[in-house]
Amino acid sequence: MTGRRAPLLWAVLACTVLVAAVSAGLLGLHQAAESRLDAALGQRLLAVANVLAAGADPDSVEALVFGSGGAAWAGSRARKWRGLAAGNDLAEISLTTLEGRVLVTTATNLLAGETSDFWALDEPAVDRMRDTGAAVATPTRLVGAVYQASAYAPLWKDDPLAGSFVQAVVTVRGSPDFYDALATLKRGAAAILAVVLAVLALVVAVLVRLELSVRRARALLVRQESLAAMGRMTAGIAHEIRNPLGIIRGAGQHLERVLAEAGIADEVAGFIPAEVDRLDRILSGYLAFGRDGESADEVFPLGAVVRRGVALLAAELEKDGVRVEQAQPAADVEVRGDPRRLQQVLLNLLLNARDAMPGGGLVEVTVERTASAAELTVRDQGRGLAAAAEQCFEPFWTTKEKGGGLGLSLSRRIVEGMGGTLELRDRGDRPGAEAVVRLPAHAPAGAGTVAAGKE
Repeated sequence: MTGRRAPLLWAVLACTVLVAAVSAGLLGLHQAAESRLDAALGQRLLAVANVLAAGADPDSVEALVFGSGGAAWAGSRARKWRGLAAGNDLAEISLTTLEGRVLVTTATNLLAGETSDFWALDEPAVDRMRDTGAAVATPTRLVGAVYQASAYAPLWKDDPLAGSFVQAVVTVRGSPDFYDALATLKRGAAAILAVVLAVLALVVAVLVRLELSVRRARALLVRQESLAAMGRMTAGIAHEIRNPLGIIRGAGQHLERVLAEAGIADEVAGFIPAEVDRLDRILSGYLAFGRDGESADEVFPLGAVVRRGVALLAAELEKDGVRVEQAQPAADVEVRGDPRRLQQVLLNLLLNARDAMPGGGLVEVTVERTASAAELTVRDQGRGLAAAAEQCFEPFWTTKEKGGGLGLSLSRRIVEGMGGTLELRDRGDRPGAEAVVRLPAHAPAGAGTVAAGKE
Protein backbone atom coordinates (compact mmCIF):
# COMPACT_ATOMS: atom_id res chain seq x y z
CA MET A 1 0.00 0.00 0.00
CA THR A 2 1.64 3.23 -1.16
CA GLY A 3 1.53 6.41 0.87
CA ARG A 4 -0.63 8.12 -1.75
CA ARG A 5 -3.23 5.39 -1.91
CA ALA A 6 -3.41 4.73 1.83
CA PRO A 7 -5.85 7.56 2.76
CA LEU A 8 -8.25 6.65 -0.03
CA LEU A 9 -8.13 2.94 0.77
CA TRP A 10 -8.70 3.64 4.46
CA ALA A 11 -11.66 5.85 3.58
CA VAL A 12 -13.19 3.14 1.39
CA LEU A 13 -12.57 0.57 4.14
CA ALA A 14 -14.20 2.83 6.73
CA CYS A 15 -17.24 3.31 4.46
CA THR A 16 -17.45 -0.45 3.93
CA VAL A 17 -17.37 -1.08 7.68
CA LEU A 18 -19.99 1.62 8.16
CA VAL A 19 -22.25 0.01 5.54
CA ALA A 20 -21.84 -3.36 7.23
CA ALA A 21 -22.60 -1.85 10.65
CA VAL A 22 -25.69 -0.03 9.38
CA SER A 23 -26.91 -3.16 7.57
CA ALA A 24 -26.37 -5.27 10.70
CA GLY A 25 -28.13 -2.64 12.81
CA LEU A 26 -31.13 -2.49 10.51
CA LEU A 27 -31.28 -6.29 10.36
CA GLY A 28 -31.13 -6.47 14.15
CA LEU A 29 -33.83 -3.79 14.39
CA HIS A 30 -36.04 -5.74 12.03
CA GLN A 31 -35.53 -9.02 13.87
CA ALA A 32 -36.15 -7.41 17.26
CA ALA A 33 -39.28 -5.67 15.99
CA GLU A 34 -40.50 -8.88 14.40
CA SER A 35 -39.94 -10.79 17.66
CA ARG A 36 -41.72 -8.13 19.71
CA LEU A 37 -44.61 -7.93 17.31
CA ASP A 38 -44.91 -11.70 17.34
CA ALA A 39 -44.88 -11.77 21.15
CA ALA A 40 -47.41 -8.93 21.32
CA LEU A 41 -49.68 -10.73 18.86
CA GLY A 42 -49.47 -13.95 20.89
CA GLN A 43 -50.34 -12.13 24.11
CA ARG A 44 -53.29 -10.40 22.47
CA LEU A 45 -54.62 -13.66 21.04
CA LEU A 46 -54.21 -15.38 24.42
CA ALA A 47 -56.05 -12.58 26.18
CA VAL A 48 -58.98 -12.79 23.76
CA ALA A 49 -59.12 -16.60 23.98
CA ASN A 50 -59.04 -16.60 27.79
CA VAL A 51 -61.78 -13.98 28.05
CA LEU A 52 -64.03 -15.84 25.63
CA ALA A 53 -63.41 -19.16 27.40
CA ALA A 54 -64.21 -17.63 30.76
CA GLY A 55 -67.44 -16.13 29.41
CA ALA A 56 -68.77 -19.31 27.79
CA ASP A 57 -71.80 -21.14 29.27
CA PRO A 58 -70.69 -24.69 30.18
CA ASP A 59 -74.23 -26.05 30.02
CA SER A 60 -74.84 -24.68 26.52
CA VAL A 61 -71.46 -25.97 25.41
CA GLU A 62 -72.29 -29.41 26.83
CA ALA A 63 -75.56 -29.44 24.91
CA LEU A 64 -73.67 -28.58 21.74
CA VAL A 65 -71.10 -31.31 22.37
CA PHE A 66 -73.76 -33.98 22.76
CA GLY A 67 -76.08 -32.50 20.14
CA SER A 68 -78.93 -32.07 22.60
CA GLY A 69 -79.42 -28.30 22.12
CA GLY A 70 -77.61 -25.01 22.54
CA ALA A 71 -78.33 -23.81 19.01
CA ALA A 72 -79.68 -20.47 20.15
CA TRP A 73 -76.66 -19.85 22.34
CA ALA A 74 -74.34 -20.89 19.48
CA GLY A 75 -76.05 -18.44 17.10
CA SER A 76 -75.77 -15.56 19.51
CA ARG A 77 -72.11 -16.42 20.21
CA ALA A 78 -71.34 -16.54 16.48
CA ARG A 79 -72.86 -13.09 15.90
CA LYS A 80 -71.07 -11.57 18.88
CA TRP A 81 -67.76 -13.15 17.96
CA ARG A 82 -67.99 -11.91 14.36
CA GLY A 83 -68.21 -8.37 15.63
CA LEU A 84 -65.34 -8.99 18.01
CA ALA A 85 -63.21 -10.50 15.22
CA ALA A 86 -63.91 -7.61 12.87
CA GLY A 87 -63.06 -5.04 15.54
CA ASN A 88 -59.79 -6.71 16.55
CA ASP A 89 -58.41 -7.86 13.17
CA LEU A 90 -58.96 -11.54 13.94
CA ALA A 91 -59.25 -14.11 11.19
CA GLU A 92 -61.21 -16.65 13.19
CA ILE A 93 -62.82 -17.37 16.56
CA SER A 94 -63.98 -20.94 17.03
CA LEU A 95 -65.28 -23.19 19.77
CA THR A 96 -64.27 -26.82 19.24
CA THR A 97 -64.30 -30.08 21.09
CA LEU A 98 -61.14 -31.67 22.40
CA GLU A 99 -61.03 -33.69 19.18
CA GLY A 100 -61.15 -30.54 17.01
CA ARG A 101 -64.78 -30.75 15.91
CA VAL A 102 -66.22 -27.29 15.33
CA LEU A 103 -69.15 -26.23 17.57
CA VAL A 104 -69.26 -22.46 16.88
CA THR A 105 -67.13 -20.49 14.42
CA THR A 106 -66.84 -17.11 12.69
CA ALA A 107 -64.91 -18.59 9.75
CA THR A 108 -66.85 -18.66 6.50
CA ASN A 109 -64.96 -21.71 5.29
CA LEU A 110 -65.91 -23.85 8.31
CA LEU A 111 -69.24 -25.39 9.33
CA ALA A 112 -70.40 -26.77 12.63
CA GLY A 113 -69.46 -30.43 12.93
CA GLU A 114 -66.37 -30.16 10.68
CA THR A 115 -62.80 -30.62 11.91
CA SER A 116 -60.56 -27.57 12.04
CA ASP A 117 -57.58 -27.92 9.72
CA PHE A 118 -55.42 -25.74 11.95
CA TRP A 119 -55.52 -28.27 14.75
CA ALA A 120 -53.41 -30.60 12.63
CA LEU A 121 -50.96 -27.74 12.00
CA ASP A 122 -50.82 -26.82 15.68
CA GLU A 123 -50.93 -30.33 17.10
CA PRO A 124 -47.95 -29.82 19.52
CA ALA A 125 -49.55 -26.69 20.96
CA VAL A 126 -52.94 -28.37 21.30
CA ASP A 127 -51.39 -31.38 23.01
CA ARG A 128 -49.60 -29.10 25.44
CA MET A 129 -52.85 -27.31 26.19
CA ARG A 130 -54.59 -30.66 26.85
CA ASP A 131 -51.78 -31.88 29.10
CA THR A 132 -51.34 -28.72 31.15
CA GLY A 133 -54.85 -27.34 30.99
CA ALA A 134 -53.40 -23.88 30.32
CA ALA A 135 -53.91 -21.61 27.36
CA VAL A 136 -51.11 -21.60 24.78
CA ALA A 137 -50.20 -19.45 21.80
CA THR A 138 -48.33 -20.63 18.72
CA PRO A 139 -45.47 -18.65 17.23
CA THR A 140 -46.04 -17.04 13.86
CA ARG A 141 -45.72 -19.51 11.02
CA LEU A 142 -46.11 -19.46 7.26
CA VAL A 143 -49.08 -21.46 6.04
CA GLY A 144 -48.94 -21.61 2.26
CA ALA A 145 -48.35 -17.98 1.32
CA VAL A 146 -49.99 -16.51 4.44
CA TYR A 147 -48.56 -15.92 7.91
CA GLN A 148 -50.66 -17.32 10.76
CA ALA A 149 -50.64 -17.26 14.58
CA SER A 150 -53.19 -18.88 16.90
CA ALA A 151 -54.09 -19.17 20.59
CA TYR A 152 -55.93 -22.03 22.32
CA ALA A 153 -57.72 -21.57 25.67
CA PRO A 154 -59.41 -24.44 27.51
CA LEU A 155 -63.04 -24.11 28.61
CA TRP A 156 -63.39 -25.75 32.06
CA LYS A 157 -66.50 -27.36 33.50
CA ASP A 158 -66.99 -28.18 37.18
CA ASP A 159 -68.93 -31.39 37.72
CA PRO A 160 -69.89 -32.51 41.26
CA LEU A 161 -69.15 -36.12 40.37
CA ALA A 162 -66.37 -35.94 37.77
CA GLY A 163 -64.72 -32.78 39.11
CA SER A 164 -63.21 -30.13 36.89
CA PHE A 165 -62.29 -31.08 33.34
CA VAL A 166 -61.66 -29.41 29.98
CA GLN A 167 -64.95 -29.37 28.17
CA ALA A 168 -64.01 -27.57 24.96
CA VAL A 169 -61.38 -25.30 23.43
CA VAL A 170 -61.64 -21.68 22.25
CA THR A 171 -59.45 -21.05 19.20
CA VAL A 172 -58.49 -17.53 18.19
CA ARG A 173 -56.51 -17.00 15.00
CA GLY A 174 -54.78 -13.71 14.03
CA SER A 175 -55.60 -11.87 10.82
CA PRO A 176 -52.97 -11.82 8.04
CA ASP A 177 -53.50 -8.04 7.86
CA PHE A 178 -51.48 -7.78 11.05
CA TYR A 179 -48.36 -8.63 9.09
CA ASP A 180 -48.75 -5.61 6.84
CA ALA A 181 -47.11 -3.65 9.65
CA LEU A 182 -44.15 -6.01 9.53
CA ALA A 183 -43.95 -5.68 5.76
CA THR A 184 -44.01 -1.89 6.13
CA LEU A 185 -41.19 -2.16 8.64
CA LYS A 186 -39.18 -4.22 6.19
CA ARG A 187 -39.75 -1.70 3.42
CA GLY A 188 -38.78 1.12 5.74
CA ALA A 189 -35.58 -0.65 6.76
CA ALA A 190 -34.75 -1.31 3.10
CA ALA A 191 -35.40 2.34 2.24
CA ILE A 192 -33.18 3.52 5.09
CA LEU A 193 -30.43 1.16 3.98
CA ALA A 194 -30.73 2.41 0.40
CA VAL A 195 -30.46 6.02 1.56
CA VAL A 196 -27.46 5.21 3.74
CA LEU A 197 -25.76 3.40 0.85
CA ALA A 198 -26.46 6.33 -1.48
CA VAL A 199 -25.02 8.80 1.04
CA LEU A 200 -21.96 6.63 1.59
CA ALA A 201 -21.48 6.24 -2.16
CA LEU A 202 -21.61 10.02 -2.45
CA VAL A 203 -19.08 10.35 0.38
CA VAL A 204 -16.77 7.86 -1.32
CA ALA A 205 -17.09 9.74 -4.62
CA VAL A 206 -16.27 13.02 -2.88
CA LEU A 207 -13.32 11.41 -1.13
CA VAL A 208 -12.04 10.04 -4.43
CA ARG A 209 -12.29 13.46 -6.06
CA LEU A 210 -10.60 15.09 -3.08
CA GLU A 211 -7.83 12.50 -3.18
CA LEU A 212 -7.31 13.08 -6.91
CA SER A 213 -7.30 16.85 -6.34
CA VAL A 214 -4.77 16.48 -3.54
CA ARG A 215 -2.58 14.31 -5.76
CA ARG A 216 -2.71 16.85 -8.58
CA ALA A 217 -1.99 19.70 -6.17
CA ARG A 218 0.89 17.77 -4.60
CA ALA A 219 2.36 16.95 -8.02
CA LEU A 220 2.01 20.58 -9.10
CA LEU A 221 3.65 21.78 -5.90
CA VAL A 222 6.53 19.32 -6.27
CA ARG A 223 6.99 20.34 -9.89
CA GLN A 224 6.96 24.03 -9.04
CA GLU A 225 9.44 23.54 -6.20
CA SER A 226 11.65 21.49 -8.50
CA LEU A 227 11.51 24.14 -11.20
CA ALA A 228 12.30 26.89 -8.72
CA ALA A 229 15.26 25.00 -7.30
CA MET A 230 16.61 24.15 -10.74
CA GLY A 231 16.01 27.70 -11.88
CA ARG A 232 18.11 29.12 -9.07
CA MET A 233 20.87 26.60 -9.67
CA THR A 234 20.97 26.81 -13.45
CA ALA A 235 20.73 30.59 -13.52
CA GLY A 236 23.98 30.90 -11.60
CA ILE A 237 25.71 28.26 -13.71
CA ALA A 238 24.45 29.73 -16.99
CA HIS A 239 25.70 33.22 -16.17
CA GLU A 240 29.15 31.85 -15.41
CA ILE A 241 29.30 29.80 -18.62
CA ARG A 242 27.96 32.42 -21.01
CA ASN A 243 31.00 34.70 -20.83
CA PRO A 244 33.52 31.96 -21.77
CA LEU A 245 31.17 30.86 -24.55
CA GLY A 246 31.31 34.35 -26.05
CA ILE A 247 35.08 34.23 -26.05
CA ILE A 248 35.11 30.74 -27.61
CA ARG A 249 32.69 31.89 -30.34
CA GLY A 250 34.82 34.90 -31.17
CA ALA A 251 37.92 32.73 -31.29
CA GLY A 252 36.20 30.24 -33.58
CA GLN A 253 35.11 32.98 -35.96
CA HIS A 254 38.64 34.43 -35.95
CA LEU A 255 40.13 31.00 -36.68
CA GLU A 256 37.66 30.46 -39.51
CA ARG A 257 38.55 33.85 -41.00
CA VAL A 258 42.32 33.29 -40.71
CA LEU A 259 42.07 29.89 -42.37
CA ALA A 260 39.95 31.33 -45.16
CA GLU A 261 42.49 34.12 -45.79
CA ALA A 262 45.24 31.48 -45.95
CA GLY A 263 43.22 29.54 -48.54
CA ILE A 264 42.47 26.66 -46.20
CA ALA A 265 38.91 25.36 -46.31
CA ASP A 266 38.34 23.48 -43.07
CA GLU A 267 34.68 22.89 -42.23
CA VAL A 268 35.61 21.89 -38.68
CA ALA A 269 36.36 25.54 -37.92
CA GLY A 270 32.75 26.42 -38.78
CA PHE A 271 31.48 23.94 -36.18
CA ILE A 272 32.76 26.08 -33.31
CA PRO A 273 30.41 29.09 -33.70
CA ALA A 274 27.46 26.81 -34.54
CA GLU A 275 27.95 24.64 -31.45
CA VAL A 276 28.47 27.73 -29.28
CA ASP A 277 25.15 29.12 -30.57
CA ARG A 278 23.46 25.81 -29.70
CA LEU A 279 24.89 25.88 -26.19
CA ASP A 280 23.79 29.49 -25.85
CA ARG A 281 20.23 28.53 -26.73
CA ILE A 282 20.33 25.78 -24.11
CA LEU A 283 21.63 28.26 -21.54
CA SER A 284 18.84 30.67 -22.45
CA GLY A 285 16.40 27.90 -21.62
CA TYR A 286 18.13 27.32 -18.29
CA LEU A 287 17.95 31.01 -17.48
CA ALA A 288 14.20 30.99 -18.11
CA PHE A 289 13.84 28.79 -15.02
CA GLY A 290 15.55 31.37 -12.88
CA ARG A 291 13.26 34.26 -13.75
CA ASP A 292 9.77 34.73 -15.10
CA GLY A 293 10.53 38.02 -16.78
CA GLU A 294 7.91 40.54 -17.76
CA SER A 295 4.99 39.05 -19.64
CA ALA A 296 2.45 40.91 -21.72
CA ASP A 297 -1.25 40.57 -20.95
CA GLU A 298 -3.29 41.42 -24.00
CA VAL A 299 -6.04 40.02 -26.19
CA PHE A 300 -4.69 38.86 -29.54
CA PRO A 301 -5.78 36.67 -32.47
CA LEU A 302 -4.47 33.13 -32.05
CA GLY A 303 -4.48 32.43 -35.79
CA ALA A 304 -2.13 35.32 -36.55
CA VAL A 305 0.42 34.02 -34.04
CA VAL A 306 0.18 30.54 -35.54
CA ARG A 307 0.63 31.78 -39.11
CA ARG A 308 3.63 33.92 -38.15
CA GLY A 309 5.25 31.07 -36.22
CA VAL A 310 4.84 28.66 -39.14
CA ALA A 311 6.24 31.27 -41.51
CA LEU A 312 9.33 31.78 -39.32
CA LEU A 313 10.21 28.07 -39.52
CA ALA A 314 8.94 27.39 -43.03
CA ALA A 315 12.36 27.45 -44.69
CA GLU A 316 14.08 25.38 -42.00
CA LEU A 317 11.29 22.79 -41.97
CA GLU A 318 11.23 22.58 -45.77
CA LYS A 319 14.97 21.96 -45.79
CA ASP A 320 14.34 18.90 -43.59
CA GLY A 321 11.54 17.61 -45.80
CA VAL A 322 8.76 18.66 -43.45
CA ARG A 323 5.57 20.14 -44.87
CA VAL A 324 3.09 22.07 -42.70
CA GLU A 325 -0.66 22.24 -43.25
CA GLN A 326 -2.83 24.66 -41.30
CA ALA A 327 -6.55 24.58 -40.61
CA GLN A 328 -7.97 27.61 -38.84
CA PRO A 329 -11.40 29.15 -38.23
CA ALA A 330 -12.66 31.61 -40.81
CA ALA A 331 -13.08 34.15 -38.00
CA ASP A 332 -9.99 34.24 -35.84
CA VAL A 333 -10.16 33.13 -32.21
CA GLU A 334 -8.92 35.66 -29.70
CA VAL A 335 -7.10 34.70 -26.49
CA ARG A 336 -5.46 36.63 -23.67
CA GLY A 337 -1.79 36.48 -22.76
CA ASP A 338 1.61 37.14 -24.28
CA PRO A 339 1.68 36.47 -28.06
CA ARG A 340 5.49 36.35 -28.17
CA ARG A 341 5.66 33.64 -25.52
CA LEU A 342 2.87 31.68 -27.17
CA GLN A 343 4.81 31.88 -30.43
CA GLN A 344 7.79 30.40 -28.58
CA VAL A 345 5.54 27.50 -27.53
CA LEU A 346 4.47 26.92 -31.13
CA LEU A 347 8.07 26.99 -32.37
CA ASN A 348 9.05 24.39 -29.74
CA LEU A 349 6.16 22.14 -30.77
CA LEU A 350 6.97 22.46 -34.48
CA LEU A 351 10.65 21.65 -33.90
CA ASN A 352 9.67 18.63 -31.79
CA ALA A 353 7.40 17.45 -34.60
CA ARG A 354 10.24 17.85 -37.09
CA ASP A 355 12.64 15.91 -34.85
CA ALA A 356 10.06 13.12 -34.55
CA MET A 357 10.21 12.64 -38.36
CA PRO A 358 13.91 12.40 -39.36
CA GLY A 359 12.95 11.45 -42.90
CA GLY A 360 10.45 14.28 -43.29
CA GLY A 361 6.68 14.18 -43.36
CA LEU A 362 3.52 16.17 -42.77
CA VAL A 363 2.80 18.34 -39.72
CA GLU A 364 -0.81 19.39 -39.22
CA VAL A 365 -1.50 22.58 -37.28
CA THR A 366 -5.15 23.25 -36.44
CA VAL A 367 -6.92 25.98 -34.50
CA GLU A 368 -10.44 25.19 -33.28
CA ARG A 369 -13.02 26.92 -31.13
CA THR A 370 -14.92 24.89 -28.51
CA ALA A 371 -17.66 26.04 -26.16
CA SER A 372 -15.29 27.95 -23.88
CA ALA A 373 -11.75 27.41 -25.17
CA ALA A 374 -9.46 27.76 -28.14
CA GLU A 375 -7.46 24.67 -29.10
CA LEU A 376 -4.15 24.72 -30.95
CA THR A 377 -3.09 21.22 -32.05
CA VAL A 378 0.21 20.18 -33.64
CA ARG A 379 0.22 16.65 -35.09
CA ASP A 380 3.19 14.80 -36.54
CA GLN A 381 3.56 11.47 -38.36
CA GLY A 382 6.41 10.06 -36.31
CA ARG A 383 6.47 6.95 -34.14
CA GLY A 384 4.52 8.48 -31.27
CA LEU A 385 5.55 9.30 -27.72
CA ALA A 386 8.74 7.65 -26.54
CA ALA A 387 7.63 7.71 -22.89
CA ALA A 388 4.65 8.56 -20.71
CA ALA A 389 3.20 11.96 -21.53
CA GLU A 390 3.98 13.47 -18.12
CA GLN A 391 7.58 12.27 -18.27
CA CYS A 392 8.07 14.28 -21.45
CA PHE A 393 7.40 17.46 -19.45
CA GLU A 394 10.06 16.73 -16.83
CA PRO A 395 12.91 19.24 -16.98
CA PHE A 396 16.10 17.96 -18.62
CA TRP A 397 14.43 14.76 -19.84
CA THR A 398 15.01 14.28 -23.56
CA THR A 399 15.53 11.58 -26.18
CA LYS A 400 17.47 13.90 -28.49
CA GLU A 401 21.22 13.68 -28.83
CA LYS A 402 21.41 17.47 -28.93
CA GLY A 403 18.98 19.21 -26.63
CA GLY A 404 18.58 20.48 -23.11
CA GLY A 405 15.22 18.85 -22.35
CA LEU A 406 13.61 22.15 -21.36
CA GLY A 407 11.42 22.99 -24.36
CA LEU A 408 8.27 21.21 -23.25
CA SER A 409 8.72 22.22 -19.61
CA LEU A 410 8.99 25.88 -20.57
CA SER A 411 6.11 25.57 -23.03
CA ARG A 412 3.77 24.14 -20.40
CA ARG A 413 4.84 26.83 -17.96
CA ILE A 414 4.01 29.54 -20.49
CA VAL A 415 0.62 28.03 -21.38
CA GLU A 416 -0.35 27.56 -17.73
CA GLY A 417 0.65 31.16 -17.09
CA MET A 418 -1.99 32.14 -19.65
CA GLY A 419 -4.62 30.07 -17.84
CA GLY A 420 -4.47 27.14 -20.26
CA THR A 421 -3.20 23.59 -20.51
CA LEU A 422 -0.70 21.72 -22.67
CA GLU A 423 -1.15 17.99 -23.25
CA LEU A 424 0.77 15.36 -25.19
CA ARG A 425 -0.71 12.12 -26.49
CA ASP A 426 -0.40 9.57 -29.26
CA ARG A 427 -2.60 10.03 -32.29
CA GLY A 428 -5.65 7.84 -32.52
CA ASP A 429 -5.99 7.78 -36.32
CA ARG A 430 -2.43 6.78 -37.28
CA PRO A 431 1.12 6.57 -35.86
CA GLY A 432 2.37 9.86 -34.53
CA ALA A 433 1.90 12.22 -31.62
CA GLU A 434 -0.08 15.38 -31.07
CA ALA A 435 0.33 18.31 -28.72
CA VAL A 436 -2.85 20.16 -27.70
CA VAL A 437 -2.78 23.70 -26.29
CA ARG A 438 -6.06 24.82 -24.72
CA LEU A 439 -6.54 28.49 -23.86
CA PRO A 440 -9.60 30.42 -22.65
CA ALA A 441 -11.26 31.87 -25.74
CA HIS A 442 -12.57 35.43 -25.99
CA ALA A 443 -14.53 35.41 -29.24
CA PRO A 444 -16.61 32.90 -31.25
CA ALA A 445 -15.33 31.69 -34.56
CA GLY A 446 -16.38 29.48 -37.47
CA ALA A 447 -14.41 26.79 -39.25
CA GLY A 448 -12.22 27.30 -42.27
CA THR A 449 -8.85 26.48 -43.85
CA VAL A 450 -5.95 28.82 -44.43
CA ALA A 451 -2.95 27.94 -46.54
CA ALA A 452 0.34 27.49 -44.77
CA GLY A 453 2.29 30.70 -44.23
CA LYS A 454 -0.53 32.96 -45.56
CA GLU A 455 -1.95 35.90 -43.65
